[in-house]
Amino acid sequence: MVEQSSFSIDDVSLFKRKLLHWANQFTVFICLDNNEASHLSSSLEFTVGVDKVRELSLTNEELQFKQLEEFQQTSSESIYGYLAYDLKNELEQLHSKNPDYLEMPSTYFFEPRYTFHISDGSCTINRSTLESLHLIDQINAMVLTESSEHANELEWKSRMTKEAYIQHLKTIKNNILEGTVYELNFCRELYAYTQSFNSLAAFLRINENAKAPFSAYLKMEDHHVLSFSPERFMKHENGKIISQPIKGTLKKGNNYQENEKRKIALFNDEKERAENVMIVDLVRNDFAKSAIPGTVNVDELFGVYEFENIIQMISTVSAHLKKDIHPLQALKNAYPMGSMTGAPKVMAMNLIEEYEQVKRGVYSGALGYIKPDLTYDFNVLIRTLVFNQKKGYLSLQVGGAITYDAIPEKEWEETLVKANSVLKYLG
Repeated sequence: MVEQSSFSIDDVSLFKRKLLHWANQFTVFICLDNNEASHLSSSLEFTVGVDKVRELSLTNEELQFKQLEEFQQTSSESIYGYLAYDLKNELEQLHSKNPDYLEMPSTYFFEPRYTFHISDGSCTINRSTLESLHLIDQINAMVLTESSEHANELEWKSRMTKEAYIQHLKTIKNNILEGTVYELNFCRELYAYTQSFNSLAAFLRINENAKAPFSAYLKMEDHHVLSFSPERFMKHENGKIISQPIKGTLKKGNNYQENEKRKIALFNDEKERAENVMIVDLVRNDFAKSAIPGTVNVDELFGVYEFENIIQMISTVSAHLKKDIHPLQALKNAYPMGSMTGAPKVMAMNLIEEYEQVKRGVYSGALGYIKPDLTYDFNVLIRTLVFNQKKGYLSLQVGGAITYDAIPEKEWEETLVKANSVLKYLG
């Protein structure tokens, strides 16, 4: 049994910030923050895992899901990490030919030495009372300087021109007309070169403003992932799996009345509903591979939710696992998520590779945790900055689902809305 100690925290907000600055002294740590959002949020309120007892870091290897299962089975505590989008190549006869500017593992998980769970004003640490008190003293002693709170201004460039993006959308619409695919998730990359980017300060600033329900920060040596995701890929608990795909995005208005009008407009938008229901059907199909027949259920269709900066259409699909299906096998059967691929999924992934200009890597993968009892929860890695500190390369990929009704100019504008929901806090 893992030893744990709990303590009440007087100033939770200040303690969280100091905790992250203390954790930043280590080469590896992770923070998961649900920002006390709605029922869509991560089941962990605020968790920080610090330092690695052991890790699983895989690149271009076979049987990565199998290795993850073995790694989890031999871990005494929860493990934290991500699965990159390009694991698709392990699951289907696919490949990734586009340039990889970030050079990150395709699978990375670690078992932390220290874990801190903060909920309802209390902090639980996986250490004895005496050692926990010593850690809390170290954290409280951290001095937060003014300079650590600000990110540097950045010069962002688009990997794809607007003209090229629109031409690709016209081609995709022809693919849809010909029946090759029904829907395709198409993305482009914004990037910047910088040697002075303070990734932790940037995460704190954006997270404070975006308040996304699946926010996460992962530092692994020179690679940093800053995710402000509104979307759950997949959760498992007690034999039940849940996915909450998002399709449909609008910028928030200037006041309550305007927001209400926009929420109604999004709910009634036939194009957005068509996109959403296609992905729901894809999730249902993915879940059916693992589920007891008759248990795949659409708990909510076309739910419209208001976040800090945007309004989104979210549906919820659930199912109960067959007795002979391992929970991580169910994760594998649904990977990668339908909301970031298209339908039919394999053909969509082939075309994504053909039309996009960079390897997705971590983007549109999944980040989260797996507990010893195989409870897990993973986000979709969207609204996510990825930083290669050694190269000084900062990346933000954005995109959307394309159907035949898509208007190229509007789709371009939607990518700007999604990018701006993150970048506007960086100056």
